[in-house]
Amino acid sequence: RQMLALGAMPAPSAETITVGMTDFPSSLDPADAFDFNAWEVLSHLYVGLTRQVAGTLDYELALAEDVSVSADRLTYTFTLRDGLAFSDGTPITAQTFVDSLARVLRLNGDAAQAVAPYVADVDAPDARTLVFTLTRPVPYFLALVALPPYFPQHPDLAAEPLAHPFADDLIGNGPYTLETFDVGEQIVLRANPTYALGEPPLSETVVLRHYARSQDLRDALLAHEVDVAWRALLTEHLLQVQGTDGLRVYDTSGTRVFYLYLGQNHEPTDDPLVREALTALTARREAAEAVFQGYLSPLTSLVPPQFADAYAPLWPEGPDVERAELVLRAGGYRERVTSRLRIQINMSQYLYGVPYTSALLRMARASFSDTDYVSYNLLTDIETRAFLEALRSGTASLAVYAWTPLVPHPDAYLRPLLHSDYDMPRNSGYASPEIDALLDQAAALDDTAAQGALYRQVAEQVYADFALIPLWQDHVQAVAWDDIAGVQVEPNYFLHYDRLRRR
Repeated sequence: RQMLALGAMPAPSAETITVGMTDFPSSLDPADAFDFNAWEVLSHLYVGLTRQVAGTLDYELALAEDVSVSADRLTYTFTLRDGLAFSDGTPITAQTFVDSLARVLRLNGDAAQAVAPYVADVDAPDARTLVFTLTRPVPYFLALVALPPYFPQHPDLAAEPLAHPFADDLIGNGPYTLETFDVGEQIVLRANPTYALGEPPLSETVVLRHYARSQDLRDALLAHEVDVAWRALLTEHLLQVQGTDGLRVYDTSGTRVFYLYLGQNHEPTDDPLVREALTALTARREAAEAVFQGYLSPLTSLVPPQFADAYAPLWPEGPDVERAELVLRAGGYRERVTSRLRIQINMSQYLYGVPYTSALLRMARASFSDTDYVSYNLLTDIETRAFLEALRSGTASLAVYAWTPLVPHPDAYLRPLLHSDYDMPRNSGYASPEIDALLDQAAALDDTAAQGALYRQVAEQVYADFALIPLWQDHVQAVAWDDIAGVQVEPNYFLHYDRLRRR
């Protein structure tokens, strides 16, 4: 395949950038799609009420020129810019958004998860006024409406009673238009000549090409079949290409975080002394460095350091064997075989892949090899659905899992992981009225510093109860040839296609 590509590929066009990836959208219907791969493409075909500011985790108004928020944080009133239109000239009004959101909820697919839990009602009092009434205060609502389920759908699409996941005739309002969508193969985007909501795209055409495996994408990159390899190369393949002359790795710490779940409804982690000992023993650095070679970061806070106001690195680096053994002795455990603490840590290789289960093995060895008080077993051959159901239902005792928030905000981490409104913390026995109250209080504030102080209090309570152990912060990478400029990798798994250009 590599020899064929070398012999058959034409010279790169100055007007075309080719991006290779192993994850590929299965749907480009904004009312149906619910994954970061599809959302990234759709965010170049459409513009919403707000959008992320490049190079930051902040959001700015886009189709909206103004927004006001009620004192109880439950009503958001947007004023739309004048003269908004789709690429074919069809006007975009407040009713366009009402009809689009009604379709998201009517289809009731995965995309509705980004709307239904948050929005009680949406109304269009006039053509330029859009009013959202929320089910509860959502401190990241201005980021939420930047997601594709909130995009304005062309009236032809908004009238469709069924999802159109494979449509290649979408009419959007973004910097690019969709030329072709060959499912599982290739997507071709063309610059939208009518785009007037920001700087025009720097490349006329962007081709997104799918590869089945990381090694296939590595070979395509080295053969210059693609200009950019995005969000897909395994660490071993990153290491193989990072020293190649002419290639550059763009690496940033991402928003996905791995935690060690400690269920409190089952032995032995129903015992707070066991949870305390495991917290003291957990050693996360060796696994990150040995397996991922710096492309994974140890984390000792419930939220990553990008959220400075909420960042609370309270968890010990570990292993503190002396402290752990002291605690275990108090709980009746000993170094003898018959009285050791016996644990099993679950993780799904099918969901997370071999590198992460290898990291779990390294972590376990580094954590428990210096003590005779703990015997452990790792169970990684768990089917994805069964693993996720065990987390949701609270039937697991110990499990390593990853969490990626819908949008980058501390509440989007902490509430689903800790608030009793959610299945996992409620069914696992570690949700508490105190934590619920702190999260609800923070959600009603408009001051990030004051919110952050409350989030740090949440972390202190979680640590005091040894309810959850942060492990690692994932990284996200793009690898590009040095004739490609404008590579901007966002922590929340987003690449700005419209800023890519050939030098």
